[in-house]
Amino acid sequence: MDATGSGTVDAAGSGTRQAGEVSSVTAEPAEPASSASGRPFRLAVARVPRPVREGLAAFAVYLVAFTAGYGWPLFRHLSTPNLRQYWTDPSFYTWSMSWWPYAVSHGLNPLYTSQINAPQGYDLAWASTTPSVDLLMWPVTAAFGVLVSYNVMLLLVPPVSAWAAFLLARRLTGRFWPSLLAGCVYGFCPYEVLHQWQGQPNLTAIAVFPLLAYLVLRWWEGALRDRWLVIWAAALLALEFYTFNENFFDLTAVLASGLVIGWAVAGRAARPRATRLAWLTAIAYAGAVVAAAPYLYYAFRHHQGDFSRQRSAFFLNPVRMVLPWSDKLAWLNSLANYSGHVGRPGVDDYVGIPILLVLLGVAVLTWRNRVTRLLVIGFALVIVLAVGPELVFGTSQPVRLPWAGLWNLPIVRSDEPSRFIVFAVLVLAVALALWLALPSSSRLRLAARWGLGLLAVAAILWDSPTVYSAIDPVPLDYKPPATMHAVNQLPPFITDGMYRQYLRPGETVVIVTYRGNAGMLFQADAGFYFRIAGGYINASVSPPSTMPDQVMAVAHPSKRETEAFASYLRWSGIGAVIVEQAWEEPWMRNFATTLGMHGTSVGGVIIYPVAPWLASLAHSAQAHSAQAHSA
Repeated sequence: MDATGSGTVDAAGSGTRQAGEVSSVTAEPAEPASSASGRPFRLAVARVPRPVREGLAAFAVYLVAFTAGYGWPLFRHLSTPNLRQYWTDPSFYTWSMSWWPYAVSHGLNPLYTSQINAPQGYDLAWASTTPSVDLLMWPVTAAFGVLVSYNVMLLLVPPVSAWAAFLLARRLTGRFWPSLLAGCVYGFCPYEVLHQWQGQPNLTAIAVFPLLAYLVLRWWEGALRDRWLVIWAAALLALEFYTFNENFFDLTAVLASGLVIGWAVAGRAARPRATRLAWLTAIAYAGAVVAAAPYLYYAFRHHQGDFSRQRSAFFLNPVRMVLPWSDKLAWLNSLANYSGHVGRPGVDDYVGIPILLVLLGVAVLTWRNRVTRLLVIGFALVIVLAVGPELVFGTSQPVRLPWAGLWNLPIVRSDEPSRFIVFAVLVLAVALALWLALPSSSRLRLAARWGLGLLAVAAILWDSPTVYSAIDPVPLDYKPPATMHAVNQLPPFITDGMYRQYLRPGETVVIVTYRGNAGMLFQADAGFYFRIAGGYINASVSPPSTMPDQVMAVAHPSKRETEAFASYLRWSGIGAVIVEQAWEEPWMRNFATTLGMHGTSVGGVIIYPVAPWLASLAHSAQAHSAQAHSA
């Protein structure tokens, strides 16, 4: 909005576009026929509106830059599970990417599965399976397999997020280069990239947030009718719900607060229009809830009970916003040591001092502009939300805030407040675009403004981790035993389909390995040919171990534990125990050396059939009973 609340900042930042007026940057004069003659390709390109061409160019830049600068190892090994194979989340989300297409194509309930944690299965309504991402990637999964699909998704999501922020900034400023840098800030920020290399698409598929703002901006300008605003907004809101329902509720809080702030700063003349926007947004939310109704109905019918509560480690520590992680400060020992003890071990809250100075500069120079007021007040509100119920500043003790009781409400008590930082990053990205688009009569001032803007982008990109830190098979501080030769590649037993020669379709197996959540990963790549016992969903739904406790007890065998293990195998209908040799820990040899199970080594695994071992136990028990009876 401009000072009267009737338009938006134009390309130069010094004027307004009135509602309903077509921006001068959305079209350009047709190329003269003489110059277009003999150039059909250039003529076809010229017919494409300039914003569309710039949007495509921006996405291409983001995709190439991210792939080459951040994710090249993924691009080179698309058919290999690359990320943190010692951890659970990458395997879980790979499994989810295979599960939703499998469930839908087989007419199964996608919110319940008996394929894992056999024979009971798991309800998935309270698990972040990201069905929107899984189904959007279905064609790639069907054509190239789930491993390729997952890696392609990892390479696509940050560029798409950056592109969405570019669209918003480009619409607001009419300028390409400021908008391109704004997209970099949002799509390649530490929050986005860190969680991407942790394999968590539920947290990184954040394109919906700037796209919603883009729709609102177009509607305010008069370029989008009420009906289409409601339809598109409802679709985006439903898409976000089916991506990650926690982010959906976070978005609801931010959007509702933004509407209130927008109404307050709009001015008397524009407040009726702001009120109408609120009503249209409410209608869009109603449509999204209708689309989410089947999921919600099943989720509340199968409530999991108490969920994990908030921990101060997941409250925003304001110091972390400006303090890089310790590995970036190796040349400053004292500061690096301090950074290593502030907050949780991660960089996802970092934005850097330069971009905060950019926001301050925009506030000082353009405070009379109501878009600026909306951004600055909204940023402050988001930071308050991200801080959570307790203020944790640096290494000091937490201070309980007056509104802490609100975080005990059922809908938010398991929320992680620090995740609100993503909305703050979006505000900062837009502020950067406005800062760089401001007019200047002095070249020195213009150079200084761009210098600060480029420094802000560089600070953010500098602290964003590349995939190279996430592709090591084992943690850097872990010394593997002599029995382990960990690799990212799956064993040929899975990749070459050897399991079909040794297992029956639908047979239940236990996958034993140090690789994180390997059972779910193997099952996903095998197309759910076999069922598995165990499998990790999240801390609220499943036990902390990816393997059943009775199997883990084999690490310290005793007569009692052996009997419990045998009883578990019978009750669960386990057909085979499969040990991955490359990720084998010493205790995993106890199946053969201590329990006396007979295995077959094939395709990088050892298969221990359960039935012969149980039969031998039963025979030994009968012989012992007969001997005792005769005595």
